[in-house]
Amino acid sequence: MSSRYKRSRQFEIGAPEASSAERDTVREFPQADMMRGLQLASDTVLRLATQTHAAVARGDAASAERARASLEKQLALTTRLIDELLFDGEDHHTTH
Repeated sequence: MSSRYKRSRQFEIGAPEASSAERDTVREFPQADMMRGLQLASDTVLRLATQTHAAVARGDAASAERARASLEKQLALTTRLIDELLFDGEDHHTTH
């Protein structure tokens, strides 16, 4: 286990989530900016999954539920970014 792992770490309630305005302007970004956005979104999914896991391991149901809800929203955003990159805005969707 990493020395950076903190068992008592609580879910970060104030963690930023993408707003609907950010999701609506995805098509305006150049390809390189979209790839950076996808990297950030993917990193956030990983962070939220780790927080959910840690909360469950601690037996902290309330924090686990908040982290899971944030993870669900972030995963939907990340999937939309992937769709945008793969299908160039067409009405195709990745499955998950």
